[in-house]
Amino acid sequence: MRLTVLGSGAACAGGGGNSSGYLIEDAGVRILLDCGHGVASSLVDMMSAAEVDHVFVSHMHADHFIDLLPLRFAVTKDMNGLPSPRSCLHLPPGGREALSRYLAAVSFPDDFFDTVWQVREYQAGETYELAAGLRARLVGGVHYIPGWAIRIDGSASLTYTGDTAPSPAVCDLAMGSDLLLAEATLDEPEDGPVQGHLTATQAAELARKAAVRRLMLTHFWHDADKELAAQAARQLLSCSVLVAYDGAVLDL
Repeated sequence: MRLTVLGSGAACAGGGGNSSGYLIEDAGVRILLDCGHGVASSLVDMMSAAEVDHVFVSHMHADHFIDLLPLRFAVTKDMNGLPSPRSCLHLPPGGREALSRYLAAVSFPDDFFDTVWQVREYQAGETYELAAGLRARLVGGVHYIPGWAIRIDGSASLTYTGDTAPSPAVCDLAMGSDLLLAEATLDEPEDGPVQGHLTATQAAELARKAAVRRLMLTHFWHDADKELAAQAARQLLSCSVLVAYDGAVLDL
């Protein structure tokens, strides 16, 4: 299993950086987790967009899905799309309606994505067989809107938190993963009844409880001190702590 970080930023990434996007390659299958701004252009520098077999969107915040439009054009510039779409676009519950509103706002037809992808809405707790020996499972996290964590099991195991505050369900999903790809958006924990993100320390606490082999911190604001975040996580963990950056490649 190979992970390529296409985007490691939050809604406003650092100069020249992209928002959330992670390419997983395993068993000849290519899976894109999230497609924030800048991700489509980075992807097509590596491969044809038509070679991506599955796209999973963790939640319907723009920094996680907004580049679906350019990605669709990268698959084909033909407004009519493909004769028989092969790849799948996996959306959270309610994702189809959200994309319809988005397409209407930017003056594109409602079926614009359906003409290049098989568009599906996933459900919590379900396992999706992507290929022989390769599967995806999703659970709901804790965010300002419904958000989902995604685990991919194949030749190795990777759990991506998406955007979430501390969540027992996400911890259970990540249990024993070879890599936990965890957001570390905050400098300080959120205080109050509405929460939706992690600090690096909270991400490390999640990694420790889930007994993962490696932690990679991601989803940083433009002004984040990434080294300070890594130091905070390493104080709690004996396992390897990595910091995501656009273009990073990790073989699991």
